[in-house]
Amino acid sequence: MIGFISTKSCNISPYIDFLKNQAIHGKGAPHPDGWGMSCYDRNDLLIKKSSDPIWKTGTISVDASAAIIHARKASFGKANLLFSHPFIFEKKGKIWSFAHNGTIYNLSGKKEKNEIDTQFYAKRFIENLKQDPVRSVENTIRELVEISENKFTSMNAIISSGEILLGVRYVKEDEDGYHTLFYFEEDDRISISTEPLDSRWVSLKSGEFVMATVNSRVEFVKGTIKV
Repeated sequence: MIGFISTKSCNISPYIDFLKNQAIHGKGAPHPDGWGMSCYDRNDLLIKKSSDPIWKTGTISVDASAAIIHARKASFGKANLLFSHPFIFEKKGKIWSFAHNGTIYNLSGKKEKNEIDTQFYAKRFIENLKQDPVRSVENTIRELVEISENKFTSMNAIISSGEILLGVRYVKEDEDGYHTLFYFEEDDRISISTEPLDSRWVSLKSGEFVMATVNSRVEFVKGTIKV
């Protein structure tokens, strides 16, 4: 998965191509079980989902000031349009996009029938969302650790409302080299990805987050969640 937020609109094609390469050649490849994206640009929101692998998609020339793109490798449920990330929710007049890498177990009896773990994670985040998305994801992870009885691989997530971009890494095993998350700061944007494009990208440790907001420039904070 990959996301970015920028002070100006930019074409998402390089991000699509980067994720295609990750899905075919990256860690744990292939990731063939559908893909999706949410692209924010001022008053516009474009959502696209597919049950086909992302590499079967042709060129997508769309401008966006913030976006999340995700290629799925199914833990639960086969390739299905309904299960393609990011999942979209409305909360307090904003439209939120939520993508996740990892598997959360022991959710039977808590989640709805035919609901996958990421949908449950995303719904709990939205239900917990007050003013601070960092506190919301922190509280949600704490809940899911308890509900799952500590049976999970990763709760890594990229979340956006178009006005903020939040990436959080939280993995079960400290030495997990598969469920990674990196960020890259440029003058006009911040990007977050499961894999780095080059050596300039900074790795997040388990328990760390980075959250970016846009005013006249991109500002971000990096910190640690308390679970």
